[in-house]
Amino acid sequence: MTDYQIHTLSNGLKIVYQEAPNSVASHIAFNIHVGSRDDGSIPGTAHCFEHMLFKGTKTRNSTRIINRLEIVGGEMNAFTTKEITVIYASVIHQYFERALELLADLTFNSVFPEKELIKEKKVISEEINMYLDTPEENIYDEFQEMVFEGHGLGPNILGNQDSILNINQKTLLDFHQLYYQFENISLSISTSLPFKKIIYLAEKHCQKSYQKLEIPKRDPFKNYVVKSAKKQTEHVQCHSILGNVCYNFNHKNRIPMLLLNNILGGPGMNSRLNLSIREKFGYTYNIESGYSAFYDTGLFHCYLSTEKKHLEKSNQLLKKELQKLKDNKLSPLQLSQYINQFKGQIAMAEENRLNVILALGKNVAQNYEIESLESALKKVEQINSEQLRDIANEIFDFNQLTELSFVSE
Repeated sequence: MTDYQIHTLSNGLKIVYQEAPNSVASHIAFNIHVGSRDDGSIPGTAHCFEHMLFKGTKTRNSTRIINRLEIVGGEMNAFTTKEITVIYASVIHQYFERALELLADLTFNSVFPEKELIKEKKVISEEINMYLDTPEENIYDEFQEMVFEGHGLGPNILGNQDSILNINQKTLLDFHQLYYQFENISLSISTSLPFKKIIYLAEKHCQKSYQKLEIPKRDPFKNYVVKSAKKQTEHVQCHSILGNVCYNFNHKNRIPMLLLNNILGGPGMNSRLNLSIREKFGYTYNIESGYSAFYDTGLFHCYLSTEKKHLEKSNQLLKKELQKLKDNKLSPLQLSQYINQFKGQIAMAEENRLNVILALGKNVAQNYEIESLESALKKVEQINSEQLRDIANEIFDFNQLTELSFVSE
């Protein structure tokens, strides 16, 4: 990460600040250390809560909330992941206080009106149906449910049609009281305004009296069981995904695993899966691999979609690429090229200031170490071919891969 400063207010709210002296835009995010894995007995609670943050506070209705930043050209949004909820806004710097005050109001003073909740549950129901009609997304959700079965990381972030019906105003108020405590939140900011003014405005707008409660500790995921399933689909294309549990966020192999994933099926058109299956044979339009790191575990996957007649051959070619990385060390030239590519992607990502403050806020909220860009790049440079081959043999072990296919009729 580029230069930043951190300050903790007397109420426990952590502020992480990145100066942007030559920019006219300010980016602000409240990062709450709670996600869908914390839903408890009602999957979809954290996501529904995020939707309802925009539906009314003690002093504003939904229309006033929507118009507050829109009329000055600002943008506001939110998202929920397995482990964190984020509400954020971007405005030109003269409207910084307006945006901060609004986000603080939504974060700390939402009231979750019953009438709005009834409407929003219908919206979420349609969102669930949309995902069910999108097999490339649905298969990943079902894959996670297989891998993390019986654990909070398993259920879809959206919940399901039955669980959404069980969410009421009290559910959300209790959730808010438990997780939206200052000690569980970070405020991340990128702006041209001085840090002293940011602290002053945060102290002014981020105040609330509430009963402090003990936030539940997360149950670590432990008992991974390999599974395999094949389901019929009405869609024309077949979809296939396989993967394995992987390293957590603080594991020493996380960065080497990120590089290995980049080589195998990352965003570059020169990824091995893209070259060997899409470019060479034309079997698929979509093929990728991915790696997500959580606080206690991680998840690696490979995904492809293709015609039914090419499904078996495509999966064979995919596993062949996994085997190559297990058997063969990269040559010095190959390693150098892949490292340079990965370093370039990391450095380019630093140019997106909104993404940077979202990453900073996430790390501070979850008490993760924040690394400088120079430190991260140095770690990438120190990766060697033996490390990558050892990781490939551990994570790409065919006996440890869970597989799921959607096969057209």
